[in-house]
Formats: sequence, structure tokens, C-alpha cells
Amino acid sequence: MNPRDPHSPRLWPRRRFNTAVLFAALAASSAGGLLGPRLANAQQRLSPTASDFEGPYRPVAGTNWGGIDLMTSRDAVSPGLPVVLAGRLLDTAGRPHSGLRLQVWQANSTGRYDYHSAETPGHGRPDPAFRGYGEGDIDADGWYAYRTIRPGGYKRTLFGFLPWTFVPHIHVAVRAGGRDLLVTQCNVDKVVAQWPATAYADHAELMRSAAMRGLAEVVGGAVIAQAELVRFDIVLDRPA
Repeated sequence: MNPRDPHSPRLWPRRRFNTAVLFAALAASSAGGLLGPRLANAQQRLSPTASDFEGPYRPVAGTNWGGIDLMTSRDAVSPGLPVVLAGRLLDTAGRPHSGLRLQVWQANSTGRYDYHSAETPGHGRPDPAFRGYGEGDIDADGWYAYRTIRPGGYKRTLFGFLPWTFVPHIHVAVRAGGRDLLVTQCNVDKVVAQWPATAYADHAELMRSAAMRGLAEVVGGAVIAQAELVRFDIVLDRPA
């Protein structure tokens, strides 16, 4: 019996099997346009936010962290460009975390950490009106909001010999019970460039959130409307 003969009975079972597989694949690909996205969304998990360099300028233990308005200190207002840093704290399944706190700290508009004793005079110009750090609660729906200024980039020397340029960034720590769950950084230029407010379907929800209402009570709604929005969502690798 010739195995190359198309009439060979030994090849029919395999041919029927291959044909069945082909039709099944075509059916699956056709259904994919209807079922694929839904299945992908049902199984999708958010990537946890990576931890990042805490840096040497975090306020020391025992510091009075203040509140959610970093722009005002000693009854003066910083001349820096106003920014509202806001976002949502989620778990990897997309569910909002609540009952946690957020600490933020950053350089002023010239790249100087005014508030820290380790800062040296050669690093940027002082801004006595800028507080530079604050702390607040995550609201019941996972939202947070702070008013601050756009930080300046700066150059430093790492390990005493390695020149390094730091892009404008804001340090963020998620905390529970007085301990850090995550310390990371918000790269301000990257966030603004990649994720404008119009890209978020829940932008209206953010603006109506308890966190944003609380910020409006502190600084005024008109101030928020005029500030640049920096949206920075955080994904925590633990269930909400």
C-alpha cells in the first residue's frame, strides 16, 4: 500500500482530523472578534507599580508631614507652576484600595529640597513658601489628590563619583499602620505626556471623588481648575 496514495485508507483519519482542527481554528478566530476582548478583559491583571529609589531627601522620622497642600508654607504661596497630583490606588484585579495613607515629597521648581538638612547650597534656589512634603488618606473609593508644584530636574553625584541627571519626579509612599507598603516615583513629564486626562474613562469620577472635594475645600475649586493635572494611578500587589 502506497503511503503517498491520496486514496490510501491510512491517510483518511489523519486528513479528517486535520480538517477538523482547521475548521475549529477558523471558528475560533471568527468568534475571537466577539469573545476575544471579553475573555481578555475578564482574565486581565494589572501590573503592580514598581518600587523605586527613595532618595536621601525623605523627611526624617518624627517630621510633621502636614496635609495635602504642599504649595503653601508659612502663609506664603510658592511661585512654582501649580500641579494637582491625583490618582487611584488599585489592586492587580482593578479593585480600589481604601483605608491607607499616602506620603509625597519632592524638590522645588529649581530642583532643590529646601526642607532637608542634607541639601547643599549649590543645589537650586531656595523657595521658602514651598513645603515640599505632605501626607493624606486614600478615600473610600481609592482616590487621592494633592496640590503641589511642578518639580525641577536636577543633577547630583551618586556614590560620590557618578554624575547623574534626575528628571522631574515626585516621591510617593503608600503606608499602612506606620509602615511602607510601597515606595515609588512619579515621573511627571512621562505621566503627562503619555496619559492626558482625556485618556481616562473615569476622569469625571476622579473630579467628583471625596479626595478631590477635600482638596477643593483646602485650596479652592478655582485653584484646582487652573492647575495642571498629573494623573498617577498606583497598583499595589495585594488584594483590596
